[in-house]
Amino acid sequence: MASRIPEDQIILLRQTFTKIDKNGDGQLTIDELVDGLKDCKEIKIDLSDLKRAMLVIDSNQNGLIDYSEFIAACLESHDYLKDNHLRQAFSYFDKDNSGSISRDELRTCLQGEEFLLSEEEINNLL
Repeated sequence: MASRIPEDQIILLRQTFTKIDKNGDGQLTIDELVDGLKDCKEIKIDLSDLKRAMLVIDSNQNGLIDYSEFIAACLESHDYLKDNHLRQAFSYFDKDNSGSISRDELRTCLQGEEFLLSEEEINNLL
């Protein structure tokens, strides 16, 4: 869903990500997060909590937070979960526009290049 939100609607989040991403590689390391949060005096989080948060945010489990993962983590706190965004995300999975998401549609979306979910994980989602 994060990758489907129009860029003009998340400009502040993009600017924040860019500011934290010191080396400009499009991925945040734990060190970049620690440094970035030093600038936010209102956020008090210790390193162990930050590492746990990173594990949750890092959906592809590569040890880094990429732009889409960062945006996804920020969605709920920025009121982006509006009906039109949810419908757009649903339509991404509902390839045949039937109003429901079939096992095959879910498999097509979650076993591509972006995602590597197993057949068992897809069954668990259903």
